[in-house]
Amino acid sequence: MMQSSPYVLQPLADGTLVAQERCYILRLCSQSPDHNIYIVEDLKAIFPCPNPACGYTENTTGEVACRACGTLLRGVAPLRRRYQLHEYREDAHLQAAVRAAAHGLHHMALLPHTYFSERPYGDEERHYIMLPEVVLPSAEDLPTPQTLARVLNWGVQLAEGLSYLHHHGICWPEITARHILVSENLAMWCDLSNAQLLPRDASAAARAQANDVAGLAKILLYLATGRSEFVPVPELPPTLHRLLERIFDGREGIPTAMQLADALRAAVESLKRPDSTCVRIGKHTDVGLVRDLNEDSLLTLTLERAHCSANETISLLAVADGMGGHAAGDLASRLAVDTLAERMITYLFTEHLANHSETNSAQVREWLKTAVQAANNAIFTQRYSMGNNMGTTLVAAVVIGNVAYIANVGDSRAYLISSEGIRQITTDHSLVERLMSLGHIDQKEARTHPQRNVIYRTLGDTLDLEVDCFIEYLEPGDQLLLCSDGLNSKLEDHKIEDIVMQSSSPQEACERLVETANERGGNDNITVIILQAN
Repeated sequence: MMQSSPYVLQPLADGTLVAQERCYILRLCSQSPDHNIYIVEDLKAIFPCPNPACGYTENTTGEVACRACGTLLRGVAPLRRRYQLHEYREDAHLQAAVRAAAHGLHHMALLPHTYFSERPYGDEERHYIMLPEVVLPSAEDLPTPQTLARVLNWGVQLAEGLSYLHHHGICWPEITARHILVSENLAMWCDLSNAQLLPRDASAAARAQANDVAGLAKILLYLATGRSEFVPVPELPPTLHRLLERIFDGREGIPTAMQLADALRAAVESLKRPDSTCVRIGKHTDVGLVRDLNEDSLLTLTLERAHCSANETISLLAVADGMGGHAAGDLASRLAVDTLAERMITYLFTEHLANHSETNSAQVREWLKTAVQAANNAIFTQRYSMGNNMGTTLVAAVVIGNVAYIANVGDSRAYLISSEGIRQITTDHSLVERLMSLGHIDQKEARTHPQRNVIYRTLGDTLDLEVDCFIEYLEPGDQLLLCSDGLNSKLEDHKIEDIVMQSSSPQEACERLVETANERGGNDNITVIILQAN
């Protein structure tokens, strides 16, 4: 038996069973006297149901059919879930993380999957927090300076998240960049095992919250400038400049986390809303070479006006890929785009005109989510009344000036094509995407995987719909591309980029993309929309 040092938390050996023998230690990632981090893996494999209307993931070895819906599991690839396991000598490290998990703050922090205490060697009790295996990079590892717009966008999310944590009585002894995970458009807090509960004394709690706000502000300015001390950033609005200067000087009246979020959001609006913009839009849809019916639908709506020599534009783009066969899939996709169009004309166009293009980003994001939910409800109601399994994927974008707000459900995609190349904005809600994120298959294997058409999230499947939202800032010449999977299943990303960049207009690019997809088999409906910012 391994002997524990009274000063060092001896790490567990590879293969050690933990979590009541449900998982085993795959490898040790890091160790310190009071804190070890491991990667662990489930002993039992799970088998996700291939029925997109079901989505049940807890089927186990030996079962021939899904326990939830009865769909046969023949050919379903097994999954073994992996987690990051933090091990401590003291259970005080668990308190803040447990409170955050109890309040369901998953939208702003990487929260524990579970937490427990065990005596793996029979003598010393150890305390554990099990987290999803981290796939996002830490802000600590980012090169500096980062793009100012990107840092401001991260800052809004982090400041809002910090406000939620403070509201639920959670703070940090000290905030560092390693407490932040980021991607292109997403930032979230992590490692709540280093967090603590706010002091009960009101003045001490206020000081702790101000310390958190100051720590976040300093990290954001470092990411934007590469400097640890305060330096002027000409692109920032004066109000945010004064606020940051006050924080760095340690003056009285440091703002709350939500006040910092509001100031950062205003800076985003100021930085990314140009005086004059115009767009060009191309679109094309085709039944393909195999199907008898085109179940895809597309929508483009644009309001343009000129005032005082400045052009203002607001556009709605949508691609919906229906499923369920004749009088089902085509109806579902049509209901989706019709609902979005009706809500665009009734609400967003009216709001935009009434406020002279001062619609803020929070309003647009909320409108887009609400519009997608309305489309989902319309399809769900129709599906119930007709007694069929109709549904549809949806990718939609609202573009105001050069700010694009994007929502997606399913595997229809949005791409950004710029001088830096092509980048997929959305994440497919599909089985193969989940397998890739878990590291079980690579992108090449995904293109030929036998279950590549299995989707676990669609409009019309349930009233409780989760919608992914993204924000992109378009530079002159950038092109936003929306498509159904009939395009990207036939053309690799680099081929899509080549065709778009070699075309003389967005419309020519759309037609060439569809033509090339048909040349490569055309075994599905193909729909594409391209918006070019000028």
